[in-house]
Amino acid sequence: MKGFSAQLGLANDLAGGAAAAPSTASPPAESRPRLGELLIRRGFINEAQLTWALGEARARKELLGVVLLRERLIFEDELARTLSQQLSLPYINIRQVGVDASAARLLPAEVGLAVLAIPIRATSEGIQVGFGDPTDEQALNAVTEHLPRISIAVAEVSEIKRAWQGLPRH
Repeated sequence: MKGFSAQLGLANDLAGGAAAAPSTASPPAESRPRLGELLIRRGFINEAQLTWALGEARARKELLGVVLLRERLIFEDELARTLSQQLSLPYINIRQVGVDASAARLLPAEVGLAVLAIPIRATSEGIQVGFGDPTDEQALNAVTEHLPRISIAVAEVSEIKRAWQGLPRH
């Protein structure tokens, strides 16, 4: 579940609220809608499921999204897209857009796998990096040590791992 935990670390506090954002491009945490509220609005879960999952998350000291994924109440892409909406960051479907190998090589694979992030492509704003948890300050710091100018996106943890595994190692 470490991958799912990382995907969900930014999701919210255990009460369903948002964590602090890493980027000035994201709205302040206070003004962002809560993850649970967004999941209900989007029709992925209902009020009863949210109430149950929040109680379970508190009891197990887990993040809301970890519980929802473990119990198969939502799919990973639904979570990633909702996090993207919550944080006002782009969602990247790595299966569809792929990864530019020359961009990915700018970050050591060990670092990318450890922090669940992968460079996707070069953009005018720098290197676009897909993160499983774009609010994880340790992940952001680890990536910016190697790539000082990045553009942050939300990606599915399983797709980040799959992309790293599919890239040739040097």
